[in-house]
Amino acid sequence: MLSGILGRFRVASAIHLRAATARADKFKARTAALKQQLHAARDEAAQWKQQAAAAMREAKRWKGKDAGHLDELATLRDKFQRLQQAEQIIALTRGHLLTMETKLDVLEGAITVLDRRTRDHLEHETTEPSVEPLVTAKPS
Repeated sequence: MLSGILGRFRVASAIHLRAATARADKFKARTAALKQQLHAARDEAAQWKQQAAAAMREAKRWKGKDAGHLDELATLRDKFQRLQQAEQIIALTRGHLLTMETKLDVLEGAITVLDRRTRDHLEHETTEPSVEPLVTAKPS
């Protein structure tokens, strides 16, 4: 009955007042803890933002290095292709040189044979007064 009368005048009992005060203190403590967590989360988010910015700068630096390496790789690829072409030209030139040396050897052999024949013929002419034809026809 006392609570009904107090309720009509909007007055709370001491028990209800203590319980409400305890709940308010509990909520204040919970609010303070949540505020601390919020500040900690904001600080952590700021740290993550800084780390992300640093990572982005590092990524840009590596992209720049990567672009430099790609340019260098393209240059090396061009040099390698020119080297392959030069090696092909050298191999072809060596083949031509070998062919020319072979032809010169054949010419040298032919000159040597002609020289011997000429010397033999001249020696034969000086020892014999009669002249023999160089090419004799065979009777058929």
